[in-house]
Amino acid sequence: MYLMLPEETDVVGEDYSDARLSGQTWSQRTFTNCNFRDADLTGIKTESVVFTDCDFTGTDLGESVHVGTAFRSCNFARTSLWHSTFRNCSLMGSTFEGCRIRPLTLEEVDFSLTALGGADLRKIDFTSCRFREANLVRTDMRGAILASADLTGARTGGLKLEGADLRGARIDASLWTSATVGNAKIELMQAVSYASAHGLVVDI
Repeated sequence: MYLMLPEETDVVGEDYSDARLSGQTWSQRTFTNCNFRDADLTGIKTESVVFTDCDFTGTDLGESVHVGTAFRSCNFARTSLWHSTFRNCSLMGSTFEGCRIRPLTLEEVDFSLTALGGADLRKIDFTSCRFREANLVRTDMRGAILASADLTGARTGGLKLEGADLRGARIDASLWTSATVGNAKIELMQAVSYASAHGLVVDI
């Protein structure tokens, strides 16, 4: 059943599971502890909306557009995000599991403290995005663009970065030994850090 949301700007604890909400535009609203399980949110547009502790399990967010929106500590399990766009958004503390993510358009998105372990993020452009203290264990970022991204404090065991562009990225020294980085593009000082992490001494 297609559902139009009520006009109130602060929504708490509502159940929108299985609802058809596609194509709607939401602006300057807050949703707290709301259930969007298996809902159809294809093509929705949000601007300056805040979702806190919301459940998007099985939700279809394909082709949606989000500007200045925050998804705080939300659950994305088996969620479809492909062909969606996030500009100046925050996904801080959210969890992603078994999601269909690619292709995805991002502009300066904050993934700090997110759980993205094992996610397929190949060839996505993450330029200037933040992954501070994120879980990237066994995440596949082969061919991704991480130019000027911030990965400080991220857990990177088994992270796949072959062919990725890491130029200008903020990276902890531990990444050079915990991730696979064959054929990645890096800068001179990053190369020095890589060599040092592997016990080499570089005389510049």
